[in-house]
Amino acid sequence: MKRIVIKEGPVVFLRNVFLMELLAAVFFICISTLTNYQLAYIRLGLVKFLRYDDFVMIAFSIFQLVYILALFFDWYFKYFEIREKEIVRRSGLLFRRQRSVSLMHVVAVEITQSPLDRMTKHATLILEHDNGRVTKIRNVAEFGEYASVIKQTIDNTAKRPTHNRSLQMLLKEGEGMFLEFKQTLRYDVRKKTVSKDVERAVMKAIAGFMNADGGTLVIGVDDEGIVTGLANDFETLAKRNRDGFENHLNMLVKTMMGIKFANYIHARFDYFNDKEACLVHVEPSHKPAYLQNPGGKEEFFVRMGNTTQPFSMSEAEEYIKTRWR
Repeated sequence: MKRIVIKEGPVVFLRNVFLMELLAAVFFICISTLTNYQLAYIRLGLVKFLRYDDFVMIAFSIFQLVYILALFFDWYFKYFEIREKEIVRRSGLLFRRQRSVSLMHVVAVEITQSPLDRMTKHATLILEHDNGRVTKIRNVAEFGEYASVIKQTIDNTAKRPTHNRSLQMLLKEGEGMFLEFKQTLRYDVRKKTVSKDVERAVMKAIAGFMNADGGTLVIGVDDEGIVTGLANDFETLAKRNRDGFENHLNMLVKTMMGIKFANYIHARFDYFNDKEACLVHVEPSHKPAYLQNPGGKEEFFVRMGNTTQPFSMSEAEEYIKTRWR
């Protein structure tokens, strides 16, 4: 989609200046009660070079100029960027900061106007998240158009394949761009032992989904779509049940990809023909997800069609530029 930038209006800057003026006034009133700064100035002998009244005026003017410029540049270089799956907040002049908000978790977009907003034909956009948090974009011109764009983007994001279908429905659908089957999490059915290669194959599939548009990985189903269950995996774990299985899955993600990527997977369990499988819903990540190989080097995978493809470093660099620009 086309890059869309939302800038907060000048009223935000003026509000910040007003608040800073109040804080500065309170601060100087408080410190003036602690000691006689005029007397200290005279004792230092500085009055020979500059009268105390002139010094106070110059010092306070410089102080105001510095913080007003700081507030201006903070306002001027801050903006919100609407992307396909997220809204990114960028700020800072020397030290650039970036914070992203996933549109998958935005449940409502509200428009509010203060009396001043109505006079200037601006409004505040409030994005409500499913966890109760809100994101506010204040004093926005053409707010109706931006609200429509955000709502449309949310609708398009919501059209991605849903992941609340039953195991039986997924078996009927078969493997594809958003669905893959793995027979086990860590048990090699041929060698009849625990295998790091099997664990790595599962992590490759998860990383591929994260670097694409997300998907569902079903563990406990072979390539023919037959449910084989999780009993073999359970027997290899210290805690031989669902909790032990899910804990080990999360541990693999944290150790092979990074703890921050554990938030992008959600596991649940379902039965078919009295055999259990684990349905791992994988969300698309908001930054590149690399997989560490046994040698400690990072590898990059992307889900393409019904397979997970490895990318070379040059291919990964080009892909990252277009996906997470």
